Amino acid sequence: MMLSFMRATASMRTRLIVIPAALLLLGMATAILVTLFDAQSRIRSESASGIKHGSLVIEYALDDVAAASDPDAALRRLQAELKHVRHISVRYLPEDAASKNETIESGSDTGVPKWFLNFFVGPQIVKSYPVTIKGEPHGELVMSTKPADEVAEIWNDLSFLTVLLAAISAGIMTLITLTTHQTLKPLNELVDGLCRLQRGEFSALNEIRILELRQIGEQFNRLARSLARTEADNHLLVDRLMSIQEAERKELARELHDEFGASLFGIRAAASCIMEDAAVGLNEDGVREIVGRAKAISSLADSIQKQNYRILERVRPVILHQVGLVNATRDLVEQWRIAHRDIACEVSLPAEPPPCDEDVSLTAYRIVQECLTNVARHAKAKHVRVVMACSGGDANPTSLPEMGHRAIHVSVEDDGVGLADDLQFGFGFLGMTERVRKLGGHFKISNSQRAGTLIEAIIPLAERAAG
Repeated sequence: MMLSFMRATASMRTRLIVIPAALLLLGMATAILVTLFDAQSRIRSESASGIKHGSLVIEYALDDVAAASDPDAALRRLQAELKHVRHISVRYLPEDAASKNETIESGSDTGVPKWFLNFFVGPQIVKSYPVTIKGEPHGELVMSTKPADEVAEIWNDLSFLTVLLAAISAGIMTLITLTTHQTLKPLNELVDGLCRLQRGEFSALNEIRILELRQIGEQFNRLARSLARTEADNHLLVDRLMSIQEAERKELARELHDEFGASLFGIRAAASCIMEDAAVGLNEDGVREIVGRAKAISSLADSIQKQNYRILERVRPVILHQVGLVNATRDLVEQWRIAHRDIACEVSLPAEPPPCDEDVSLTAYRIVQECLTNVARHAKAKHVRVVMACSGGDANPTSLPEMGHRAIHVSVEDDGVGLADDLQFGFGFLGMTERVRKLGGHFKISNSQRAGTLIEAIIPLAERAAG
């Protein structure tokens, strides 16, 4: 039954209360059964002891009675003294008594239930001792056992033991109930906390004072803080994404209107002038006019091409498709060096281009691009080092775990001011983190051991690209 209860879907509170209660009841039943089991031997032992003690007293006392100057008085004193002997009854029967076998055994005045008395009372032992005074018989002393007295003592001991064990058990169960309530209170708080997390509320738990549950509470609070930060980052990402989308749309609309619109209007105007000149006939001045118009069209087309290249570069780096990741990264670093001559830039790139697909190439390229942009804007650095390598290269970052397959390792380290204690990741860092996470890699931003900031990323190569 206990095993089936343990397998049942009972609450922990029920188990912590019911199981000790069952053990206490089992202990009480065992103590009562042991007491009852020992009752028969106890009654026999006490009866035999009483008979033996009473026999010795009576035998010695009868000799004194026979030699006494007043035998009747001595006999009365003997009867009075024998009343104090436990578990036996002694009566004096004169020689002319009606019945010498009559005894006075009755358990009706012991306070013991009749069923209990009948269950334990055994056969009564009766012994007779003739009284002789001056050689003449003077009746006899009849000694009989009183097992009802011993049964009454057993009943009283059993009642006291039962009441005592019941009181102790009730006290223990009260303490267990109170302790269970206090012990399970942190678990209830954890459940409430998880429900709050489900609703998007990330408030921390109060300190748990139970040693075994304290670590769970601390881990829960760390989880709540992490989820709160993740939620805030997600909101920031969404807000920034919407803002950047709107800004990009406005910028593209402005450039399309201002740059492309004006250039296309100029092309149409130049083409219209050429058609008008061609319609009225050409002279030397007309030819020069056509040439000038054609040069204007060429200049406008070149301007449109540059604007188109700049927009495409901002939306999607075309150079990645043209020259590959390594050469595109080298060109990016060179362009950055030209724009920021006050910052020394060291670059280490793999000799052979890694076999990576479009997503991996774009992510690695964007990481380097974003890191260099942040160095120029915020780091106040004098030196920056860019490292890109495949798995197994000498320049691999060592503070991130190795991937189980081939990967691209990217690290950018500067000697600037480093990370602030209350740093809040901007859209660039969050975007890099999400890019790497999407590809199953690792991304880490930390303070450099020497000075400044160290940004590391491991981007696994897809099997189709690596093979």
